[in-house]
Amino acid sequence: MLSTRSLLGCLSTCSTSGRDVVLVGPSQCASRGPRVRTHAGGGKATSTSRKLTGGGKPFSPGPPETIVTNYPRQLDDVAVGTDTLASVDSESEPDVELLLPDSLDVIDATSTVDEPNPYTSEDALSAPREGLGGEPALEALLAEAAAAGGNLQLSASRITSIFPFPLDGFQRRALELFLEGQSVVVCAPTGAGKTAIAEAAAVAALARGQRVIYTTPLKALSNQKLFETRRRFGHARCGLQTGDANLNPDADIVVMTTEILRNIMYRTAELAEENNTGSMSTREARLGNVGLIVLDEVHYLGDPHRGSVWEEVIINCPRHIQLLCMSATVANPQDLGDWIAQEHMPCETIQTRFRPVPLHWHFAHFRASKGVVMDDLLVPISSARGGDRGDRGGGSKKVDGKGALSSTKQMLNPRLSTQKVLQEEARIMLAKQGPPPFGGPGRGGGRSGGGGPGGGRGGAWRSSSSSRGPEPAFDWEQEFENLMEKDAQALRRRVNLRRIPDMHKTIKLLAQREMLPAIWFILSRRDCDSSAARAAAVPLTDADTQAAIAAEVAALRADQPEAVKEELVPALISGIASHHAGQLPGWKSLVERLFQRGLLKLVFATGTLAAGINMPARTTVVSSLSRMTDEGPKLLPHNELLQMAGRAGRRGYDTEGNCLVLQNKFEGADEAWQIIRAGPEPLVSQFSVSYGLVLNLLSVNTLEQAKEFVSRSFGNFLATEGNRRREAEAEALEKEAQQLVEAFKASATSRAKELNAELKAAKDELKRLKNAQIEAQCESARNMLAADGLPRIVVLNLAAGGGGGGNGRPLLMPALVVGEVDPPPEVAAEGSTVATVTTAGPYYACLAADNRLMRASVACVAGVLAGPAGAVTEADADKVWGALEGLRSNAWSNVEAGSWALQAALGTPTTSAVTRQLGARLPWTFVEADAGVAAQVLAARQAVKAAVAALEEQRRQAASSSSRDGSLEQMARAKRLLKKADKLRAEGKSGGRLEATWKTFQLTMEILICMDALEPESLRVLPLGLLARNIQGGNELWLAMALSHPALHALTGPQLAALLGALISPEVLSKPTAVWAAYPVSPAVEAAVEALEEQRQLLVELQADAGLTRWNDALLVDLRFAGLVEAWASGATWAQVMEDSNMDDGDMARLLIRTIDLLKQLQHNAHLLPELKDAAAEALRGMDRKPVAELTF
Repeated sequence: MLSTRSLLGCLSTCSTSGRDVVLVGPSQCASRGPRVRTHAGGGKATSTSRKLTGGGKPFSPGPPETIVTNYPRQLDDVAVGTDTLASVDSESEPDVELLLPDSLDVIDATSTVDEPNPYTSEDALSAPREGLGGEPALEALLAEAAAAGGNLQLSASRITSIFPFPLDGFQRRALELFLEGQSVVVCAPTGAGKTAIAEAAAVAALARGQRVIYTTPLKALSNQKLFETRRRFGHARCGLQTGDANLNPDADIVVMTTEILRNIMYRTAELAEENNTGSMSTREARLGNVGLIVLDEVHYLGDPHRGSVWEEVIINCPRHIQLLCMSATVANPQDLGDWIAQEHMPCETIQTRFRPVPLHWHFAHFRASKGVVMDDLLVPISSARGGDRGDRGGGSKKVDGKGALSSTKQMLNPRLSTQKVLQEEARIMLAKQGPPPFGGPGRGGGRSGGGGPGGGRGGAWRSSSSSRGPEPAFDWEQEFENLMEKDAQALRRRVNLRRIPDMHKTIKLLAQREMLPAIWFILSRRDCDSSAARAAAVPLTDADTQAAIAAEVAALRADQPEAVKEELVPALISGIASHHAGQLPGWKSLVERLFQRGLLKLVFATGTLAAGINMPARTTVVSSLSRMTDEGPKLLPHNELLQMAGRAGRRGYDTEGNCLVLQNKFEGADEAWQIIRAGPEPLVSQFSVSYGLVLNLLSVNTLEQAKEFVSRSFGNFLATEGNRRREAEAEALEKEAQQLVEAFKASATSRAKELNAELKAAKDELKRLKNAQIEAQCESARNMLAADGLPRIVVLNLAAGGGGGGNGRPLLMPALVVGEVDPPPEVAAEGSTVATVTTAGPYYACLAADNRLMRASVACVAGVLAGPAGAVTEADADKVWGALEGLRSNAWSNVEAGSWALQAALGTPTTSAVTRQLGARLPWTFVEADAGVAAQVLAARQAVKAAVAALEEQRRQAASSSSRDGSLEQMARAKRLLKKADKLRAEGKSGGRLEATWKTFQLTMEILICMDALEPESLRVLPLGLLARNIQGGNELWLAMALSHPALHALTGPQLAALLGALISPEVLSKPTAVWAAYPVSPAVEAAVEALEEQRQLLVELQADAGLTRWNDALLVDLRFAGLVEAWASGATWAQVMEDSNMDDGDMARLLIRTIDLLKQLQHNAHLLPELKDAAAEALRGMDRKPVAELTF
């Protein structure tokens, strides 16, 4: 019975082709891309004499050394569209009954959330949501609660009465759940109003007489949040703890980083365990009067480097404290809520996809006839089908405000499709060139007698244009195919470069459309600065605004002259700025204030500005959709793009927010659509083991209790409970999809089943006949080589293995066969899954004309140079054997991905001399194909083409009829349901494994025991461990070992700072290999580093033996900047250290601030020697000064 997925598996139309194809160049032969996707294999093997071994990684040869002569195709394969029949020879191709049109590849917002949009355009223009109505209203409520003595019945209405605006529906629902005593997870787009929920919950907690802790992921966000909470709740009620600042820590509302809260929880647990330090007597003593913890930006739980902190906080959180977790849009917020409900207390998840200010997507590009234009990136399905392509002379279309995706069903604007743009460009190019002569480039051409399969002996190679026939009609579509096949990448690059919009004209367009203020995201710091400087040519401010900006700059220059970016002041006066991590805090703070006041109209920023800094704009501009990673360029995740786009749209000011995506030389509208339609990524666990985690847990827990703690991680939940729920949801979705499909099949697919069966039978017959043909050719080749003897010059068909998808295009290259060898181990293995008719034996050891050593099956032998002309000396053959036997086992690579019929390795200078005999144009004797079998193969191919055409005709008829009765829409919905089911199951695979995590925990514990940080039997934390658990750093144990070493005891304060700078600089600097400093290292610091080397190397080896090699990165020591840090600690000015280094402001500040942070930890670490604490205090006095000192409050 045909499955639901089979019916929905194919969406594209089919196309056929029967022309000859000319392919030249050995590098092209080896690197050309297959027409269908294949999977490259690999393997391990051992090497013995005359036994050539190796895996199957894709081969990438050097420059060509010979010419690969033309070889016309016998027959062409049927190639159908991108998502459908990959090739008629494919064994894994799905059955097909009905093909759906690509236009139904859309975003359907209603397929995931059924809630109606609660917002109207009036909501967008309602008053700005500035929080509480002021301290008097709050104080009146709190006085009323105090007078009631804890008996006041708080209601959502009473709390919201002190707000100057009504709460939105999802906000009110979250507040009601909090008042019921539950924890709440709120998942909503940026700008939806999550902060108002936190403020309302804080009011409720204060009215109960409880304290509030508000956490943020970044110190900058904590500083900003302190200003906001002081404005809402009053100066005296608010405090701050970030490690750098400790202001009013016992206040009613304390803002802190999540790491600080994690540390507080561990310290309270330790004090409760000891019960004899301070006044604390229970685990909850310090947190006993806390009623609410707000975890803002809780999606940081999925951060690979810091996410574990959020999990530790939630697991450690005392059960009397309610959690309010606020997250940007993620795919699985219900998982987080369910986990909290299981591990902490009852928890409900509130989710909305809507924004009060809708987000509209635009795309800017250059068009020759119009200049820089701005089109709708997404259009409703009805518009696309009805002929409205989103091109209205660069205008914008008002939308209905459905959040990030402004229509229920949207698709990429067809005018912006890369394929359509390339076709237009190709037509222009071809029109200029005119129709090429018959047989010229892009045409198959005639074939000379001889020299081809079945052409007999003695045929010399001749030009394919030597024989002409009647001139055919010029086929534009065929020429476009030829052009794309020849160099699609070059054409794409050419088109992309031509379509890049000019920056100045784009800024003017934004101003004309009243789309400013805007944040223009650029991934490079340097490009941010240079773009801001160049953009100053388009002034965006009037005289009054310029005067106000100049006054702010003057104030900063008077207070912190080092922080002023003088080269960017002219742009700033023009209303344009840059903002990134390479700038000093004072300058960034100035830019933020000016933007918030509306004085700046355009800010060029890196992605860090999207991380929650309060700088809402009317428009965000995204200049790049990818970033460079270790694996090469990668498209941005959906969540990251939405985080940037979400900064656009200010409630009370804008009717809509705008995200403008720019064409660049690498990406365009297709890539933007690919990211958007992918949907939010799921929140995954990043729970990880560290020395600090192990020491913290074992300080207050037994080993069994520590294991129980680890088992409570979010990752373990996803791997168990979460997976069970997702599987149930996926099965329900599949059941619904099956019902839709069955209803459709009953009315539309009876004929499709018959056609599908006919296609399958035709393909099976074609496969059988092709195998028979290959077997016959192999037998002929074996006989020819046996008759002429080895070694022998032959011609190999590099495409005979079929790894490129079976497209049948021969790629010929002369080669010297020196003898038989064993087949690759993947083929020879018993029960091999890669053995096919093309890997039949024997295998031959060869040297190709391009100086590649090869291992080729007999199926790859296309012809032989017979007689004495094809013989070579035994000396030359021995040179080849010598090179072959010197190869390592991993030197072999498949010439075509997925095929083991032909493998290659690089030759040697010795074998290069032998290849000179292989480049001549010689009279080959080609392996003859059986004429009868060839005719049968041709007939079978035609049968497959006819079956595909019949199936395509049925598709058109079914689409025509179903579009009238709505059944095609049902099938599209069924497809989306199955995609969602697949996505749910994929999310489940990301869950962590308890066994692996616990194994890492045990290995870490063993290292701590080896280094005398833990007592072996009792697992009691020893002095080194106590010191390590009170240090926050890349590798807590290594820092503690260094600080415990006697070599540091005599260091002065500046020298201690220099040493710490050397230990942390590799993890702090963004480009550590590209920077330098002129300050020499003092002898005392250099001697201390040398004294630490033995201990460092021991830890490196222990971590490597435990399989924790990645931790060794934090053990690097970089002395290049030790002298610079010491100079700053000794009183050098900012101008001096900047002049003697090529670091930018931000990297310099980050190095010094991180050193200051570590010194502050040491100053308050009770387990550090007094002389080192004194040295840390001395260093701080010299280092903690402007412009790197934290902002004052």
